[in-house]
Amino acid sequence: MNMKRNANQWLGFALLAAGCSNGVQGDPPPEDTTNTSDDSTTTVETTTDLDGDGVPDATDDFIDVNGDGIDDRDQDDAVDTDGDGHPDCIPGLRATTQVPRLKNSEYDRTVRDLLGVTGLTESDGVLPSALLATDQTGSLSDLGWNAYQVVGEMITKQVMADATLKAKFLHCDPAQAGCFDEVIDQFGRRAFRRPLNDDEVQRFQALLDPTATANGTPEEVAELLLYGFLISPSFLMRSEISEIAPLSAGYQLSSDEVANRLSYMLWGSMPDPELSEAADLSKLGTKAEILAQAQRMLNDPKAQDMVAEFHREYLHMGVNTRWDTFVKEPTRYPAFNDALRPVLSAETEKFFEEVTFNSGGFSDLFLSTQGFINAETAALYGVDATGLGTELVPKDLPGRPGFLTRLGFLNAFSQASRTSPILRGAFIIKEVLGTEMGTPPPGAGDTPLPDSPDLTTNRARVDAQTSEVGCKKCHQELINPAGFIMEAFDTMGVVQTNEVDTNAPIDTNATVRIDGVNVALSSPAEFMEAIAKSDGARYFYTERWVQKAFGRPPNSQDACTVETLSAKLLSDDYTILDLIAELSQADSFTVRSVETGEAQ
Repeated sequence: MNMKRNANQWLGFALLAAGCSNGVQGDPPPEDTTNTSDDSTTTVETTTDLDGDGVPDATDDFIDVNGDGIDDRDQDDAVDTDGDGHPDCIPGLRATTQVPRLKNSEYDRTVRDLLGVTGLTESDGVLPSALLATDQTGSLSDLGWNAYQVVGEMITKQVMADATLKAKFLHCDPAQAGCFDEVIDQFGRRAFRRPLNDDEVQRFQALLDPTATANGTPEEVAELLLYGFLISPSFLMRSEISEIAPLSAGYQLSSDEVANRLSYMLWGSMPDPELSEAADLSKLGTKAEILAQAQRMLNDPKAQDMVAEFHREYLHMGVNTRWDTFVKEPTRYPAFNDALRPVLSAETEKFFEEVTFNSGGFSDLFLSTQGFINAETAALYGVDATGLGTELVPKDLPGRPGFLTRLGFLNAFSQASRTSPILRGAFIIKEVLGTEMGTPPPGAGDTPLPDSPDLTTNRARVDAQTSEVGCKKCHQELINPAGFIMEAFDTMGVVQTNEVDTNAPIDTNATVRIDGVNVALSSPAEFMEAIAKSDGARYFYTERWVQKAFGRPPNSQDACTVETLSAKLLSDDYTILDLIAELSQADSFTVRSVETGEAQ
C-alpha cells in the first residue's frame, strides 16, 4: 500500500476524530547559540557569562519548562513584595490552558511504552524525535507537521516488520472479522490515553472501507490504521478538555486526565495498565488514591528518567553547557582528557539517583559522602585505583560531602588553568541558595584579572578584579566568599592546600550571606552543612520541582504549594521521593482553571 497516497485522506479523519485543530499561534523558542569555550591564555574571567553565575549568557536566566519560548522567570503576574526573587503565596488556582503537544522526550518515551520502539529504525539507536521540530507551543508549521508524518510512517513500517513490536499493536489476525474493531477499541485506548468516543470509533472504522484503503490487504489496512493513530492530534497532544464537573474555579479533570497528568509528571510517558485501570474504575477521585498511585509509580524504574532529567536541569547540565565543554591546560593538568567529561557527568547523575531512590532527603544532597569512582577518577579523589576499571562503582568519599565537592561540579565551574571562585560562587549563591542578584554593569565581563607580583593567590587576584564600585557589592558580599571556600579544590577538583604557582597557602575562610545572614565558615564541609540547613536552598529546590511538575513558571498561586512542601523537607524523615509524590496533592493538580487572559 502507498501510505503517502492515503496520508492526506487520513488527515481529515484524524483531525475530525480529535475534535480540535493543530493548536494556537505561537513562536518557537530561540536557538541556543551558547559559546562556552574556555581560553586558558585569557585574563578575562569569562566572555560568555557576564554576570558570573556560571550559566552561559545565551541561556542564563532563560528557563522554559513548557517550551513556549518565553522566559519563565520574567513573569509580571508573580507578586514578590519582599524582593527575594520568589513569588509571594497568594491562595488560589493558577489559570492554565491545557492543550499541549507531547514534548520530544515525551514522544520518545510514549512510543517506547506504547509499541516498544526506541529508535527511528530497529538498529540505528537514533531517537524517534530526532527528526521532529524542537519543543514549542502554538501552531505547527508545514515542516513540523510533515515531520510527524515522516516519523509516524517510519515507526509504522518498523512495527509492522517486526513480530515482537507488531504484537504490541495487533493481538489478533487482521484477516479475521472483528479484529480491527478490537484494535480500534483496545489499542486506541492506549494510544489516546483514554477511551475513544463514538465519533472517533466511527471515523477510524471508516478506514476499513475498501474505498478508503484502495482495496488494500488486511496487513496494509492494519498499517494504515497504526499510522492513523500515530499522526492523530489525540495521540500527539495531551488535551484536558473535560467539562463534566464545572467548579467555581474551573473544571474538575476526568479520571483519564488525572492519570495523564500523573503519568507525564512522574514518567514523562503514557499511563501503564494499572493506572489506566484505576482511571477506568474511577479510582483517582481522591487525594489518597492519587498519592497511592504516585508512590507506586516512583518505585518503577521509569521514574529514574524523570528524576535524572530534573537534576540535569537543576545543575544546568547538558550539551553545550560548561559540563559538556570544559577543558584544562594540558601541560599543567595532564590527567585531563575529553573522555573525562561524560564520566564526571555520569558520576554526578549516579549520586543524585543514589540519594533520591535510597530514602535520601534534601540535606543528603549536600551531606552524603557516597560517591562513584573508576580507575580514572580514583587518583583525582586520592583513592587507590587497584581493581578498578572504567565502570563507576560506589565508594565512600570522606571529606567530600554533597555534589558540590565532587569532580563534576568543580571541573565544570573552573577555568582551564586555574580555579574560578566567581563561577563556583555565583552558581552556589544563585542556583543553589536561590539568592536574587542584580544585573552586572556593562562590560563587567571584560575586567581583566590583575597579575601583580604581590597578589600571590588566586583569591587575592579575584578580589582585586572585583573591587570596583559597580562590582563590589554583589561579588565581595555574595559571590566571591562562596567561591573562596571552594578554593580547597583545584581546577580539576583535587584537594589543594597551596597555590600551584606561588606555593602560597590557600585561605578558605570566608563569611557567606545565607538566607540574609552573614555566616562565618572555614571549610567546604562547614559550607555544605550550612547549605543543607538553608531555608532559601530548600525553597529554591522545591520551587524547581513544582515548576517542572506543573510545566509553568513560578507564580504566586503555586508559591503556596512550594511553601508547604519546602517546610516538610525540614524533616529528616521526609524524603525527596515524598516531595515528588506530594506534588500530586496540590489542589490545582486535579482542576483545570480557565485562562481568562488577565493576570492571576
